[in-house]
Amino acid sequence: MDRLFPKDTIKSTAESVGIANLKDNVAATLALDVEYRIHEIIQVEANKFMRHSKRTKLTGEDINNALHVRNVDPLYGFTLNEEPKFQRVTAGQHDLFYLDDDEYEFESLIDSPMPKLPSEVTFTAHWLAVEGVQPAIPHNPSPLSTEDIVPEIRNRRASTNAIIQVPNGVVSGTPEIEVKPLVQHVLSKELQVFYEKVTTTMQSEDDSMMRVSVLQSLERDTGLAQLLPYFIQFICEKIGQHIKKNLTIIESMLKMTDSLINNTSLYLEPHLHHLMPAILTCVVRKKIGVDPDNHHWEIRELAAHILAKICDRYVAMGALGREVIRSILVPNLKTYAEEVLSSKDLSDVKAVRCYNAIVDILPKLKETIDPTVNVQMHDEDLRQKLVDKIGEYFAEGVMSKIGDEQVIMAIINC
Repeated sequence: MDRLFPKDTIKSTAESVGIANLKDNVAATLALDVEYRIHEIIQVEANKFMRHSKRTKLTGEDINNALHVRNVDPLYGFTLNEEPKFQRVTAGQHDLFYLDDDEYEFESLIDSPMPKLPSEVTFTAHWLAVEGVQPAIPHNPSPLSTEDIVPEIRNRRASTNAIIQVPNGVVSGTPEIEVKPLVQHVLSKELQVFYEKVTTTMQSEDDSMMRVSVLQSLERDTGLAQLLPYFIQFICEKIGQHIKKNLTIIESMLKMTDSLINNTSLYLEPHLHHLMPAILTCVVRKKIGVDPDNHHWEIRELAAHILAKICDRYVAMGALGREVIRSILVPNLKTYAEEVLSSKDLSDVKAVRCYNAIVDILPKLKETIDPTVNVQMHDEDLRQKLVDKIGEYFAEGVMSKIGDEQVIMAIINC
């Protein structure tokens, strides 16, 4: 059976390293083992490096990497930068192949100019972006085309931010004023299509089933974070445009707002200062719409329901941090307590809920007191100072429900 390496090749290789008179059966066994090892190196290991490099041509570097994996010394001094040129010579009954080396004239090498010395290794640094603005330098990629942005969104942003636009970010003649250039917000094609579909559907008065599907998507979709500011701006603009003439559009905008609020994956707090004026307008405006019927009352109730949901979920003093509690809430508790006591309606559900909420957030002030400082006042003195600070109504709750002297001292020191 023909083999890749005949036993005569093994004998010749053995004689080249000083091993003479190698037996035929030993040479045949060694030939089989050499063939197995070469198949293992080339077909198993080297092919892995070739495939992972996304190539179809095996290189000498792949062979060296395979030998390195198998803990075998690599082949030094052999590269395949260009196609090898093999020459064949017949020796006896066997053909031998060798690489045809290029011949150079020694005198021409001496007379030829010296090659240019390679440059030393250096490195440099540059700003990829400065406060969100990409400097126009050769190291940075070219800016994206404005054609990738939704035309309607681009026009709105330009009109909204077109108060001052300067190329270098500094207003001439006023060195103390610095204006940051606009930064383009690029949306994917899918988000652009979705935005156009939503805005078109919510302004249509015909396709009610499609409007229901859009509202459900706005309430449940988890990938709308990039579109949220554009939806908020769209809602505010449409409410301002149609508040006097088209209650159907106003109702659609309010339902759209309600769906966005119900979407738990959206972070709505940074946009509330834009959204609240539009919703409040729908509640308190003297006249909305042109219809003589009572449809505007339904719009007002819907807006009030959304407003209450926002206040319940986002606008709470306790969530604004201890600084707001210290500087705004505590100084006004005594006045608020006097108003509550004068109304004599202490059993009202809303009053009780407000009372409990205020008492529950006051312990946050404990973080402003050094825990190593001991309080040297008696209970009666603490209680009297607390009453003087926040009134009898809340002082009683703090003493009974909290009872922490450090919290009481923090409230007194506000």
